Amino acid sequence: MRSFSSAIILLVCMMLMCYFNWTTTTQITSQSRSLQQQPPEPLRSKELLQVLQTQGPNISKLIRESASIYFCPESQEVLWQHYPPLNYEDCPDNSTFYAFPTLGGMTNSLKFVILGALMSVEDGRCFIGSNGVTRQYFQPMGLRYTHRLYSAAIHTGSMRRIFWQTTWNDERLRRVERYEYDFTNVTTFGYSHPDPHVNGISLKRDFIRRFWQLKPEFRESTCQSLQKDHHNLLQKDYIAFSVRRGDKESEGFRFPSMLEYIHAAEPIIEANGAENKTIFVATDDCKVMNELRHMRPDWNFESQCDYLQDNTNNEGFVLHKLNRLNSTQRDAHFQKFFTEIYALAMSKVFIGVSYTNVAWFVYMLRPDGLDKATFQLLDINSDFDALSAW
Repeated sequence: MRSFSSAIILLVCMMLMCYFNWTTTTQITSQSRSLQQQPPEPLRSKELLQVLQTQGPNISKLIRESASIYFCPESQEVLWQHYPPLNYEDCPDNSTFYAFPTLGGMTNSLKFVILGALMSVEDGRCFIGSNGVTRQYFQPMGLRYTHRLYSAAIHTGSMRRIFWQTTWNDERLRRVERYEYDFTNVTTFGYSHPDPHVNGISLKRDFIRRFWQLKPEFRESTCQSLQKDHHNLLQKDYIAFSVRRGDKESEGFRFPSMLEYIHAAEPIIEANGAENKTIFVATDDCKVMNELRHMRPDWNFESQCDYLQDNTNNEGFVLHKLNRLNSTQRDAHFQKFFTEIYALAMSKVFIGVSYTNVAWFVYMLRPDGLDKATFQLLDINSDFDALSAW
């Protein structure tokens, strides 16, 4: 009888323990869901609202001017009047020839070629430019492998390979914001900068406009898409979301939820009186569009995802799959990419993440003089100023 009673008591205790464990787990899960529904406020959210209130018209003016001169000028002549092409044969020091091996995706390669090209300007030396895809879509960026100066460097053994660590690990060669530079007396490639105390970010922004230019046919198709498909987007004040997923998960990065993007944009829309709810979404994973539109059906979400005829490699970009695309698919992929780059760079407010090289590239393409607060990074949750170190 005693053993039976003991068994009953033990069974009751076990049931109570299971109940309390279930209750505790349910409470924790409920709290966790509550936290997910209320994402943390972006780091510079309050600062951004103040900037938009005091500098809003000036921000719009800077963006419009940059759009009409660099991004979508009336003609090639207008572009070259302000940003003439560089002469890569103009190298005062012929003792050494630079080569910058590239790796990774397009924006990663461009980042290090840009830093390398500035090193070439400072040192007065020629360099071999990127080939393949970049030659297909862009104006020349450096000399080609078939150039006589490159052949001479190979023959004399004067070519020096500069790997990415050289220009990235040294903050002076990375051209970060806290360093000043004097490019007033340099003559390499016909490039100079009038400010003898220009900071690194401003220098890169000026140089990139001479260095990185789409070929006219691709620039025209990009601007046509922004005008027709996206309803004259560059003439509007809009917010841009940059959503990068795909193979970045394998690198250990946390993907901000779409609710975090919404939470970051909401105060901006409310501060504008809610009359302008246009959001351009640049993403490698088009599945996010349904999610965003479900969350905010009254917002106007613009995206290249709405115009894709082939969804190959648009459900999370994976670099190695790019080589599997045929020429038609590759052209469509890069046309989408160029349209997104233009739209991100010309947005009144950018909301994205720091773990993609697209963010670095877009930040350098934005007009100089825009306040940093207009460039919001959802994965930076400390006081570390990532933009100053770029």
